[in-house]
Amino acid sequence: MTEPVIFKSNYFLRTLTRDLHPFTPNVLVIDEEHIEFRRKNFHLVSEDTETLHFKNITGVTVDSHLFGSTITIKSTGNDPIHVHGFWKKEANEIKALCAKYINAYNNRSTPGSSSPVFSIADELTKLKSLLDQGVITAEEFEKQKQKLLQ
Repeated sequence: MTEPVIFKSNYFLRTLTRDLHPFTPNVLVIDEEHIEFRRKNFHLVSEDTETLHFKNITGVTVDSHLFGSTITIKSTGNDPIHVHGFWKKEANEIKALCAKYINAYNNRSTPGSSSPVFSIADELTKLKSLLDQGVITAEEFEKQKQKLLQ
């Protein structure tokens, strides 16, 4: 298992969204199985944490602004998580890392088998869904599609 990757939001970008806690950035911790979002709670007493497993994440989108971006993490059974305070480049890195882990999780083999059990049509449907949600780019979609059709 690899070390988790930690992303901390930028204070300047958080002030633009009226988040004025200078010493408490929004933090995203991403490992192979989960994404964890930490932020200072409303009362400034403690930290609120939300953890989502990649099997439940349905999409990660980046909304770029003039300064910075907003990352939206959509999952089954939960309200979307909106994370503010990241520069565009960093937000796109987060999105790409999440897409990588979502794809890796979806391509795992079933217990007791040596290879994944799937139909090409099912995999193409999943890829198209990821493309429509903005999790993967059109280039990534075409590349994965060509791999499946070979």
